[in-house]
Amino acid sequence: MEDLVSIRKYLHQHPELSKEERETQKYVLGLLKELDIDEVHPVASTGIFLKFKGQAPGKNIMFRGDMDALPIEEVNDFDHRSQSKGVSHKCGHDGHTTIMLGLARHYSLQRPESGDVYIIFQPAEEIGWGAAKVEESGILKDRNIDMVLSLHNVPGYALNKVVCREGSFTPAVTTLIASFVGYTSHAAEPWNGRNPAAAMSEYLLSALQHNEEKKDTHEFVTITPVYTEMGEIAYGTSAGEGSVHLTIRADSSEKLERVLNDIMQQGKQFAQKHDLKVVYREQERFESNQNAKEVVALVKQASADLGLEYHDKEEPFRWGEDFGLYTQNIKGAMFGLGSGEDCKPLHHPAYDFPDEIIPSAIDMFITIQKKAQEN
Repeated sequence: MEDLVSIRKYLHQHPELSKEERETQKYVLGLLKELDIDEVHPVASTGIFLKFKGQAPGKNIMFRGDMDALPIEEVNDFDHRSQSKGVSHKCGHDGHTTIMLGLARHYSLQRPESGDVYIIFQPAEEIGWGAAKVEESGILKDRNIDMVLSLHNVPGYALNKVVCREGSFTPAVTTLIASFVGYTSHAAEPWNGRNPAAAMSEYLLSALQHNEEKKDTHEFVTITPVYTEMGEIAYGTSAGEGSVHLTIRADSSEKLERVLNDIMQQGKQFAQKHDLKVVYREQERFESNQNAKEVVALVKQASADLGLEYHDKEEPFRWGEDFGLYTQNIKGAMFGLGSGEDCKPLHHPAYDFPDEIIPSAIDMFITIQKKAQEN
């Protein structure tokens, strides 16, 4: 445990942004060279994929941990504070990476009794890029993976409390950028141009009408305007183009897709009404994390076996997680592990991952793997 804490603090000191985790990958690969592993593959540019072959056939389980940091300036002054200006681990991915290393060390010394174990150190979770690149790499093809699991530390819950639920654990999320294109004119003669202001206003107000909150069933759609731009600071010129940036969240990927299509169709109608063109761009897409009932049951059993308090969360978390892409294709679950009721929130500049939960996280994954073979 002392060694793992040192590793976690080193990772915290040397954070790297999404798609830039090259030194993190080198560091982790260096540690993995000391272990007995059946397969080690770079994946998704800066990620790592491992295989530990079981002693007998059984259910094949994949565990995933993320590696990337955030563009946030750290305000902590402890010895292991970030050494990279403007970049820090404010979501606990330094801890998640350390947990995967601890799990790899366990299976290096003691192969699973049955079923193969796969471990992914995944890059670029924060921008919804990493899971998609793992899928696109083809490394999961023909692996016959029966189940996929991951965890996320969750501030606001007691240390080591296991938090889970069936169905939607995190929502589907995307950012939709709508660019309305007309042409400029003299500000004294705006009728000679095509100013996008009216279309943008109508589009934004229309999009907000899709917000919904069904407390009884915990279904929701959340439309959040995050940025708009139009024209230039040139007071003699009527603007000729502008854009509206929205984040769209829904409790399921299917619902997100329906709402997204509706908003885009309405945008086209407003553009036509005002003789404009509209061009859409989508980025940072996260699929909904759908927890399978039988996998949640394993999480619950494992927490009971380990004497950890279990909390069945009534509603999904509202933040996006690209692990949802895996659970769209493989039966699986993500669960939360409490990082302390007084822990700073995720993405807060004073947040720091609590090392106390590392052993429980490793034990949870090991126990889940064993339980899966019994069912």
